[in-house]
Amino acid sequence: MTELSLLIRLSREGDSEAFRCLVEQHQSYAYQIAYRIIRSQEDAGDVVQEAFIKVWKNLQRYKIRNRFTTWLYRIVVNTALDKLRQNKRRLQTTSMDANMTEIADAEKNPETVYIQQETRLIIQIAIDRLPEKQRMVFILRDLQELSIEEAAGILKCSHQNVKSHLYHARRAIRKMLIESEGE
Repeated sequence: MTELSLLIRLSREGDSEAFRCLVEQHQSYAYQIAYRIIRSQEDAGDVVQEAFIKVWKNLQRYKIRNRFTTWLYRIVVNTALDKLRQNKRRLQTTSMDANMTEIADAEKNPETVYIQQETRLIIQIAIDRLPEKQRMVFILRDLQELSIEEAAGILKCSHQNVKSHLYHARRAIRKMLIESEGE
Protein backbone atom coordinates (compact mmCIF):
# COMPACT_ATOMS: atom_id res chain seq x y z
CA MET A 1 0.00 0.00 0.00
CA THR A 2 1.43 3.36 -1.00
CA GLU A 3 1.69 6.31 1.35
CA LEU A 4 -1.03 8.11 -0.62
CA SER A 5 -3.39 5.11 -0.38
CA LEU A 6 -2.76 4.88 3.34
CA LEU A 7 -3.43 8.59 3.85
CA ILE A 8 -6.66 8.33 1.86
CA ARG A 9 -7.80 5.26 3.80
CA LEU A 10 -7.01 6.88 7.17
CA SER A 11 -8.67 10.13 6.10
CA ARG A 12 -11.79 8.22 5.11
CA GLU A 13 -11.82 6.75 8.59
CA GLY A 14 -11.83 10.28 10.03
CA ASP A 15 -8.13 10.69 10.82
CA SER A 16 -7.67 14.46 10.59
CA GLU A 17 -3.86 14.18 10.90
CA ALA A 18 -3.74 11.93 7.83
CA PHE A 19 -5.94 14.39 5.95
CA ARG A 20 -3.65 17.25 7.00
CA CYS A 21 -0.73 15.32 5.45
CA LEU A 22 -2.77 14.78 2.29
CA VAL A 23 -3.50 18.50 2.09
CA GLU A 24 0.15 19.43 2.68
CA GLN A 25 1.27 17.13 -0.13
CA HIS A 26 -1.11 18.63 -2.69
CA GLN A 27 -1.91 22.20 -1.64
CA SER A 28 0.95 23.89 -3.47
CA TYR A 29 0.03 22.38 -6.82
CA ALA A 30 -3.67 22.96 -6.19
CA TYR A 31 -2.87 26.60 -5.43
CA GLN A 32 -0.92 26.98 -8.69
CA ILE A 33 -3.90 25.73 -10.68
CA ALA A 34 -6.36 27.92 -8.76
CA TYR A 35 -4.16 30.99 -9.13
CA ARG A 36 -3.72 30.53 -12.87
CA ILE A 37 -7.51 30.43 -13.21
CA ILE A 38 -8.49 33.09 -10.65
CA ARG A 39 -5.44 35.38 -10.96
CA SER A 40 -5.84 36.63 -7.41
CA GLN A 41 -3.75 35.33 -4.52
CA GLU A 42 -6.48 35.83 -1.96
CA ASP A 43 -9.20 34.21 -4.10
CA ALA A 44 -6.90 31.34 -5.08
CA GLY A 45 -6.26 30.64 -1.40
CA ASP A 46 -10.01 30.65 -0.76
CA VAL A 47 -10.57 28.30 -3.70
CA VAL A 48 -7.97 25.83 -2.43
CA GLN A 49 -9.42 25.91 1.06
CA GLU A 50 -12.94 25.38 -0.28
CA ALA A 51 -11.72 22.60 -2.59
CA PHE A 52 -10.10 20.71 0.29
CA ILE A 53 -13.29 21.06 2.34
CA LYS A 54 -15.12 19.45 -0.59
CA VAL A 55 -12.48 16.72 -0.71
CA TRP A 56 -12.93 16.03 3.01
CA LYS A 57 -16.72 15.89 2.67
CA ASN A 58 -16.64 13.70 -0.45
CA LEU A 59 -13.65 11.47 0.23
CA GLN A 60 -15.97 8.47 0.59
CA ARG A 61 -17.04 9.00 -3.04
CA TYR A 62 -13.48 8.93 -4.36
CA LYS A 63 -12.87 5.77 -6.38
CA ILE A 64 -9.48 4.28 -5.58
CA ARG A 65 -9.05 3.06 -9.19
CA ASN A 66 -8.85 6.71 -10.37
CA ARG A 67 -5.82 8.92 -9.80
CA PHE A 68 -6.31 10.99 -6.68
CA THR A 69 -4.62 14.02 -8.23
CA THR A 70 -6.97 14.01 -11.21
CA TRP A 71 -9.97 13.86 -8.87
CA LEU A 72 -8.56 16.60 -6.62
CA TYR A 73 -7.60 18.92 -9.48
CA ARG A 74 -11.03 18.52 -11.05
CA ILE A 75 -12.48 19.74 -7.77
CA VAL A 76 -10.01 22.66 -7.70
CA VAL A 77 -10.76 23.62 -11.32
CA ASN A 78 -14.53 23.43 -10.80
CA THR A 79 -14.31 25.41 -7.54
CA ALA A 80 -12.18 28.07 -9.25
CA LEU A 81 -14.59 28.33 -12.16
CA ASP A 82 -17.49 28.61 -9.72
CA LYS A 83 -15.63 31.41 -7.94
CA LEU A 84 -15.12 33.25 -11.22
CA ARG A 85 -18.78 32.95 -12.09
CA GLN A 86 -19.78 33.90 -8.56
CA ASN A 87 -17.71 37.07 -8.67
CA LYS A 88 -18.92 37.84 -12.21
CA ARG A 89 -15.63 39.30 -13.20
CA ARG A 90 -13.25 38.73 -16.02
CA LEU A 91 -9.63 37.88 -15.45
CA GLN A 92 -7.57 41.01 -15.02
CA THR A 93 -4.82 41.35 -17.57
CA THR A 94 -2.86 43.75 -15.44
CA SER A 95 -1.92 41.22 -12.77
CA MET A 96 1.06 39.15 -13.72
CA ASP A 97 1.35 35.50 -12.84
CA ALA A 98 4.10 34.88 -10.28
CA ASN A 99 5.58 32.17 -12.48
CA MET A 100 5.57 34.42 -15.55
CA THR A 101 7.36 37.42 -14.09
CA GLU A 102 11.06 37.80 -13.82
CA ILE A 103 13.05 40.27 -11.79
CA ALA A 104 15.93 41.63 -13.78
CA ASP A 105 19.27 40.94 -12.22
CA ALA A 106 22.31 43.08 -12.82
CA GLU A 107 23.90 40.74 -15.37
CA LYS A 108 20.96 40.75 -17.79
CA ASN A 109 20.64 43.10 -20.69
CA PRO A 110 17.81 45.54 -19.81
CA GLU A 111 16.51 45.45 -23.38
CA THR A 112 16.30 41.64 -23.32
CA VAL A 113 14.53 41.71 -19.96
CA TYR A 114 12.06 44.28 -21.28
CA ILE A 115 11.32 42.20 -24.39
CA GLN A 116 10.84 39.06 -22.29
CA GLN A 117 8.46 40.84 -19.93
CA GLU A 118 6.55 42.38 -22.83
CA THR A 119 6.21 38.96 -24.47
CA ARG A 120 4.96 37.43 -21.22
CA LEU A 121 2.39 40.19 -20.85
CA ILE A 122 1.15 39.65 -24.41
CA ILE A 123 0.89 35.91 -23.79
CA GLN A 124 -1.02 36.53 -20.54
CA ILE A 125 -3.42 38.90 -22.28
CA ALA A 126 -3.94 36.30 -25.01
CA ILE A 127 -4.61 33.59 -22.40
CA ASP A 128 -7.13 35.85 -20.66
CA ARG A 129 -8.97 36.40 -23.96
CA LEU A 130 -9.30 32.70 -24.78
CA PRO A 131 -12.71 31.03 -24.44
CA GLU A 132 -13.03 29.26 -21.08
CA LYS A 133 -12.41 25.69 -22.33
CA GLN A 134 -9.38 26.71 -24.38
CA ARG A 135 -7.98 28.70 -21.47
CA MET A 136 -8.47 25.79 -19.07
CA VAL A 137 -6.84 23.30 -21.43
CA PHE A 138 -3.92 25.65 -22.09
CA ILE A 139 -3.38 26.25 -18.36
CA LEU A 140 -3.55 22.57 -17.46
CA ARG A 141 -1.52 21.28 -20.39
CA ASP A 142 1.07 23.96 -21.17
CA LEU A 143 1.43 25.85 -17.90
CA GLN A 144 0.82 23.08 -15.36
CA GLU A 145 2.37 20.49 -17.70
CA LEU A 146 -0.33 17.86 -17.17
CA SER A 147 -0.76 15.12 -19.73
CA ILE A 148 -3.60 15.13 -22.26
CA GLU A 149 -5.18 12.28 -20.27
CA GLU A 150 -5.00 14.18 -16.99
CA ALA A 151 -6.44 17.35 -18.54
CA ALA A 152 -9.26 15.32 -20.11
CA GLY A 153 -9.99 13.69 -16.76
CA ILE A 154 -10.06 17.00 -14.92
CA LEU A 155 -12.24 18.73 -17.51
CA LYS A 156 -14.40 15.64 -18.12
CA CYS A 157 -13.97 15.69 -21.87
CA SER A 158 -12.39 13.46 -24.50
CA HIS A 159 -8.69 13.41 -25.35
CA GLN A 160 -9.58 14.65 -28.81
CA ASN A 161 -11.51 17.55 -27.32
CA VAL A 162 -8.48 18.52 -25.22
CA LYS A 163 -6.22 18.34 -28.28
CA SER A 164 -8.61 20.46 -30.30
CA HIS A 165 -8.95 23.14 -27.61
CA LEU A 166 -5.19 23.15 -27.12
CA TYR A 167 -4.58 23.56 -30.85
CA HIS A 168 -6.96 26.52 -31.06
CA ALA A 169 -5.58 28.11 -27.88
CA ARG A 170 -1.99 27.89 -29.10
CA ARG A 171 -2.99 29.21 -32.51
CA ALA A 172 -4.77 32.22 -30.97
CA ILE A 173 -1.80 32.99 -28.73
CA ARG A 174 0.64 32.63 -31.63
CA LYS A 175 -1.54 34.95 -33.75
CA MET A 176 -1.56 37.61 -31.05
CA LEU A 177 2.23 37.37 -30.68
CA ILE A 178 2.69 37.80 -34.43
CA GLU A 179 0.31 40.77 -34.47
CA SER A 180 2.18 42.40 -31.58
CA GLU A 181 5.47 42.12 -33.48
CA GLY A 182 3.99 44.25 -36.27
CA GLU A 183 3.21 47.10 -33.88
